[in-house]
Amino acid sequence: MKTFASRSLWRHAEKLVEGNVRPSLEATRNKWRVFPLVRRPVGRTFYGAGKRLPFHKDDFYPFGEGKNQIGFSEEWYANCGRVITGNENPEDGGKPFFREGQAHVIDPDGDLVLLQDMVLEDPRFMLGDATMALAMDWFNEYTIPIYDKHFDPDRVLPFHRHNRKWEYYNFDPLNNKKPPTPGYHTTAIGYYPWVTPDMLLQALHQFGKGNSMTLRRLSPHVLMPVGCGFVTSDGVDHAPTDYCTQEPQRREDEHLLLEDMCGDREITLEVAWSAVLDADYAHAERNWEKVVEKTDWKLVTDPNFVRNHQCFPVLDEKRTRDGDGTVTTVIYGKVRGKQMASTKRIVIPRNGRRVLRFPSWSICHMLQGQCTIGGLEAKFISNARLGQLTYDRWFTPFASATDSTGIEVINVGPSDVVFKATFGPNAFPEGDLPEII
Repeated sequence: MKTFASRSLWRHAEKLVEGNVRPSLEATRNKWRVFPLVRRPVGRTFYGAGKRLPFHKDDFYPFGEGKNQIGFSEEWYANCGRVITGNENPEDGGKPFFREGQAHVIDPDGDLVLLQDMVLEDPRFMLGDATMALAMDWFNEYTIPIYDKHFDPDRVLPFHRHNRKWEYYNFDPLNNKKPPTPGYHTTAIGYYPWVTPDMLLQALHQFGKGNSMTLRRLSPHVLMPVGCGFVTSDGVDHAPTDYCTQEPQRREDEHLLLEDMCGDREITLEVAWSAVLDADYAHAERNWEKVVEKTDWKLVTDPNFVRNHQCFPVLDEKRTRDGDGTVTTVIYGKVRGKQMASTKRIVIPRNGRRVLRFPSWSICHMLQGQCTIGGLEAKFISNARLGQLTYDRWFTPFASATDSTGIEVINVGPSDVVFKATFGPNAFPEGDLPEII
């Protein structure tokens, strides 16, 4: 029997299942092969909304548009960890947003269930043995060890570093129909081979005095075409531009901001260090000298860094044969020698059909079209209202993905169906993904 919480997710009227989630888990997997997910928008205090996410134009700034207002610039998929934004919800007495950015499944009754609770209820079904072991090693609990998201800022981001979180990027053409610079973008990443620790330290000590240009002149700015992507290891300072970007990454919302401005928004030292974990920097260590000391100089000044980390779309010929349309690998490559995430872009033409056969669970989001997938009726909504259930994002459990029958997808709409499936660490056997060369 289901039991319910006394509150709901922000802007949602649906009931929130709390306590025993077994009835919702059983009902969901008995009806569908995939688990539909609620849309989860996230905003930041130091940049605004690029307005390319598939939400209604009136909902990007739910509390009014202004210099320091919250603008929804991210949408998170299958996140089972916490989000560190510092956002305060004026509709809830200024408290942090309840379960901000955390993934919830829509069960067949239309009730909402925390995805992490589903994982804990049956981790072998949801994750499989290999991910269970990896998640226990990384987080000491069974959980989805990555999340995926769309990142859509209204400005070039400040130089920043993730101390433990690696990220992959892909700039999908359907998310960037009107990019700031047509056809390509510029991302600052790493440092030139001639940069020394002392040069970086001097630039960081200009924080609060206009350090941005002092810092940015030390970094190469890389042009990358729409449709392509990049692998960014943990510890690599970088500053993505204002494209709408898909970003699979480790399940950890942590960052250190290195610039004192983001467009016309000032960044204080308090904000710069606000999402740094104590395990990475004790409070007594929060100084620029320690940042320089912890920099992996061999990696960030590698003259071949771009060549070794940039990835271009590669047709998956083997899986393309399993139906109509194409399967293309758009995210791949290794982080410090390890396969951490990958993404397949699936296109199915009008009246087309395809059977998906993948070796692991995946996090999926639609970009276009209407289809049935694993029995779920999925339709991409380009202008969703906050709190609307859309059925165009889903999690594919390990047991469903690896079943020998595969998962059938049928295009039932007037246009191509386009969606992406993102996989976690070591999802594919060696040699089954493209290599960056």
